Amino acid sequence: MRIRRPTPPRVRPAALAPALALALLAVAPAAAQDVPVRRPGLWEITMQTTGAPSQLVRHCVDARTDREMQRFGRSHDRAACSRDTWLRDGERWVGEAECRVGSSVARTTSVFAGDFERAYKGEVDTVFRPPLASISRSKVTIAGRWAGPCPKGWTPGDMELPGMGRINVDERLAGRPVPAPAR
Repeated sequence: MRIRRPTPPRVRPAALAPALALALLAVAPAAAQDVPVRRPGLWEITMQTTGAPSQLVRHCVDARTDREMQRFGRSHDRAACSRDTWLRDGERWVGEAECRVGSSVARTTSVFAGDFERAYKGEVDTVFRPPLASISRSKVTIAGRWAGPCPKGWTPGDMELPGMGRINVDERLAGRPVPAPAR
C-alpha cells in the first residue's frame, strides 16, 4: 500500500505580490543614497490600504535580508519607469516614481520617517491613469515597529502573512520553490 503525502499548496506569485510590496516599502529602496537597514529581529508591520481592513505582517530580518530586499526593489524593470527617485530630506526619505504598469501609468509619491532601529512610518500614494483594474488611486499607510528577537524556529526572511501563514521571502526572491506555509 502506498501512502500518499499531500502536496503542499503552491504560493502563487500574484498572491505573494502584496506581501513583497509591503516588505519592499518597509525598506524604501534608494537610487543614489543608502537607506537605513532595519535592526535585526522581528518587525511587526501594520499596513492600511484605502478601502481595505488593516493588516499586520510579521517579518524576521537581519542586515543581509534587508540588503537583499533593497537590491530586489532596485532591480525592477527600470525601462518601464520614466522617473524613480529616493532622496533624504532631513529625517525623512521621499520617493517619486512614474512607471508604466500594463496599459496604465502609475505616479507614486512615498514618504518614510523613523530611526529604523525601533520604528518607522510611511505613506505611499499612487494614482493610476487610466485606472488599473478599476483602481484610480491607492493610498497605503505603513507603520513598522521592532518587536524583539525573532521567535524560536524563525529564520531571517521569514514573513507571516494574513491568510497565508509563514513563508520565507528570501527563498521567494531567489526563485527557489516555496514550501507550504507554516501555520
